[in-house]
Amino acid sequence: MGDKKIYIVAKVFDQPGCLAYLCKTPNEARCLPGTLEALRAEGVQIVILDSPEIYSEYAPYSYIEDMKEFIDLVSQLNRVA
Repeated sequence: MGDKKIYIVAKVFDQPGCLAYLCKTPNEARCLPGTLEALRAEGVQIVILDSPEIYSEYAPYSYIEDMKEFIDLVSQLNRVA
C-alpha cells in the first residue's frame, strides 16, 4: 500500500454527502469493503477512493475515525435508503 491512502465511502444515492473512513492498514482496505457490501441495503453505494477531494459528487464528506463506528453508521444509512 505504501503511502497511498485508501478511503472507503458510503453514500445514499440521490442524497448529498457521504461517510468516509480512512483505512489504517492494508488488511482493512481489503476486508472492509466486503463487510460493508454484505450489510449494504439497496440504494447505498460503497466506493473505494484514494483522493476524496477530487470527487466532488460525494461531498460533503463526513470523516469517521473509528472503523466500528463507521460500520455502525453505514448500517444506519441502510435504514434511510
